Amino acid sequence: MTYAILKNPAHTRVSYQDTNRLAMAELTALAGNFAENIRIDTIGGVSYVLFDSAQPLDEHTARTISRLSFVYAIFELFTQSGEMLKPIALSANLFIASELSTILKYTGKTNELFTRMMLNLAVQHVKNAPEVLNILDPLAGKGTTLYEALMQGHNAYGVEVDEKMAHESAVYLKKYLETARYKHENHAEKTSGQSEFGKFTAQRNQIKIVKNKGETAKQFEIIAGDTRSTGELFKKNMFHAIVADLPYGVQHSSKTGGKKPQNAGFTRNAMGLISEAMPGWVRVLKPGGAIVLGWNLFLIPKAEMAELLAKHGFAVVDMGLDFSHRVDKAIDRDIIVGVLK
Repeated sequence: MTYAILKNPAHTRVSYQDTNRLAMAELTALAGNFAENIRIDTIGGVSYVLFDSAQPLDEHTARTISRLSFVYAIFELFTQSGEMLKPIALSANLFIASELSTILKYTGKTNELFTRMMLNLAVQHVKNAPEVLNILDPLAGKGTTLYEALMQGHNAYGVEVDEKMAHESAVYLKKYLETARYKHENHAEKTSGQSEFGKFTAQRNQIKIVKNKGETAKQFEIIAGDTRSTGELFKKNMFHAIVADLPYGVQHSSKTGGKKPQNAGFTRNAMGLISEAMPGWVRVLKPGGAIVLGWNLFLIPKAEMAELLAKHGFAVVDMGLDFSHRVDKAIDRDIIVGVLK
């Protein structure tokens, strides 16, 4: 059997000239046991991602493929009497519609399709993963990763240093849920504590969401605080996966600079920030949990990123695939996956 995937037109915003290679890499990583002979072909003047399979799509594989970041439509391909495409219904089985992560626009936002790919890779590599995961983005911005996690039915948590952005993220989600008529409860509170970087205060914005009566509520929480204090903001071993797109030094910078506030500054390179934050991230991640980071290769070499993860107890996953891609002339982006030993 041969299947043809029509790519989402918006996928070109992720990787421009690398879109076909990136799509094939994601399909190989997430459905490689099912999909064979993955390739690009043109049918009727339109480019498709094709793959062969020895068996029809089952429910689990159909959901996996439907949730891939580049998928727009799926067809079964027949070639006995010319090429004919038979549509197959997408079965992503989303908790919230995919529009949740696309409506909100702001400068510096990570492309939601790229975020979806990182989330897919994280879910794939969590050991002994339950159906519902606790996902953390410790550099959350206005919450694209959190919205993508909620869409897939996971609990979503984030840390964002900009209090205004964290607040706007919670307000946006609340308004969306009200419009879409989801049952929900929201709560906000101040929290404080002590980390190795000094005393801190942070604003917690929490929302509990129920889609259908009798279901367990999904949790959304975004904290306005310093990501270096993540280990004090959440319980130990709380999360199954960490997913973050690191600051590129183009649209926004990252705070770093030592334990004393007067020494803090801004840097184009996120390595200093995540080096300081990593012990806290590791503390809140479960053993066997996954970390997926996206970053700019122009600022941090891949070997340096792999060395940092290994130093903090992660086994870096070598999938034999190339996820690097040019976003623009200033950003050559890549992905790294690690599993906590």
